[in-house]
Amino acid sequence: MPISSINPATGEVLKTFAALNEREIEEKLNRAAETFRQHRRTTFAQRARIMLKAAEILESEKQNFARLMTLEMGKPINAAMQEAEKCAWVCRYYAENAERHLTDEHVATNATRSFVCFQPLGNVLAVMP
Repeated sequence: MPISSINPATGEVLKTFAALNEREIEEKLNRAAETFRQHRRTTFAQRARIMLKAAEILESEKQNFARLMTLEMGKPINAAMQEAEKCAWVCRYYAENAERHLTDEHVATNATRSFVCFQPLGNVLAVMP
């Protein structure tokens, strides 16, 4: 069954996509897992560069993203532009603060050394409207 993107204001079908079959889904999940195994070895500096690039793209293309959000979700164009800007801000925030948020937290206990350690565990799937 195909998946359609529909303008909620007009009911117009904007684009139709073929649904992935089981093999294609498995391939994408395997690719994501392999990408994770490689990405988990990147430094915070490398990850920050990626997030800053994402922020740059979001801001430079915010009008195009806003038009798409308006067409596909019925979001008012000004709110859509603000959402793209907010997403760029979030990318910059994590580029600047992720390392600090994920630094080991030392905990005072009777043990020689106790701490909370943050480690990458795997892929995260987000289904967004």
